[in-house]
Amino acid sequence: MRQWELIGITDTVQLPQAPPPPRSRFSNAETIGVAADGRPVFFWSTDTALRVRTVTGAATEVVGMPRSKVEGRDLIAVFGMEGPNLALLDAHVAALNGETASFTLEGARATVRCEVAPTHDALDRVIGTFCLATKVEQVDLREVLEPAAVA
Repeated sequence: MRQWELIGITDTVQLPQAPPPPRSRFSNAETIGVAADGRPVFFWSTDTALRVRTVTGAATEVVGMPRSKVEGRDLIAVFGMEGPNLALLDAHVAALNGETASFTLEGARATVRCEVAPTHDALDRVIGTFCLATKVEQVDLREVLEPAAVA
């Protein structure tokens, strides 16, 4: 008769712990202003129906939503169409018309000045937009304590 040893179940070898999740670039006021050394930070891209095709971690951190709640949804579903977010929608519509426009994104953790521009295909047709964060205007100084930071 054969005996089998199942790693992690029947043996006594300790498995290494997973490394802690990486700290966000936006976890405190000192780092948010220098997130890209003063260069624009890519936030997201949309298609012509203004559905978010790609979104970065930097954008989800500022907005305060997980990627799964942003990617694949249209901008109206993510941001609404009232108040300060109306300028966001107007800028994206202008980009679909071939212009570069700017707006201020009032996110959950920061207020960021953004620019949005059209994306073109090989025949120079507009096929969507891309959004860049160009300047951090205000940061929420209340830092969320992470379980790893408490220890």
